[in-house]
Amino acid sequence: MFRDKTVIIIGVGKNIGKAIAEEFFSEHANVVANSILPKEKSEIKKELFLSNHFFYSQGDITSLEYQTQLIQETLNRFSKIDILINNVGIGSGKGFFDLSPQIMEKSLKTNLLAPFLFSQKVAKKMIEKKIQGCIICLSSIHAKIPSGNPDYSATKSALETIVKEIAFELGPSGIRVNAVAPGKITPKSVPDRRIPLLKKSGLPLDIAKAVLFLANNSTARYITGEVLTVDGGLSLASER
Repeated sequence: MFRDKTVIIIGVGKNIGKAIAEEFFSEHANVVANSILPKEKSEIKKELFLSNHFFYSQGDITSLEYQTQLIQETLNRFSKIDILINNVGIGSGKGFFDLSPQIMEKSLKTNLLAPFLFSQKVAKKMIEKKIQGCIICLSSIHAKIPSGNPDYSATKSALETIVKEIAFELGPSGIRVNAVAPGKITPKSVPDRRIPLLKKSGLPLDIAKAVLFLANNSTARYITGEVLTVDGGLSLASER
């Protein structure tokens, strides 16, 4: 499905990012995996590190210098970029009155500016090489539903608008841009009476499968500027 395609995945250390990286690798893609964690602390399956089709890069994606470095490393190894997955998201867990300017600035820089500016750089390379690629951002159901974590919710809401804006501009170049909005995702499924579907939380693999669906030109060739919610119906529930 993705043989000879090169994908950059941001934030692969564990959970959702790990699942996305492993799924793309299992579909024979060239995987460039970024994490702020050192390789030794990554939970990615060790056999991936032995493959010539996998490259792990530790670095802070909010750094403009590192963004440029990561793109160049990818081009040096695999000559092109077909797919970009922006899996970044932090939240302070603090309420409205406890949010300092410093906390808000950090969330904006990580959740919004980093994926926007990195997508900008990657899209330029796609256009230069005439690649009709795709960009997928990881959002959240809390882009639309208050979470008690305003810095996270606000930046994810803005990210979804950015996705639509980028999709509009990149459409003529054949580059599709979409987002996936997870609900409650846990390493192992746990009971949750708020979730209509089976009353259980989702798994990182559920999100990874949705990402691969949107990245696949056979299944999602004509989909751009959309947000795919993957939450077992949690966002439908009246109780918050």
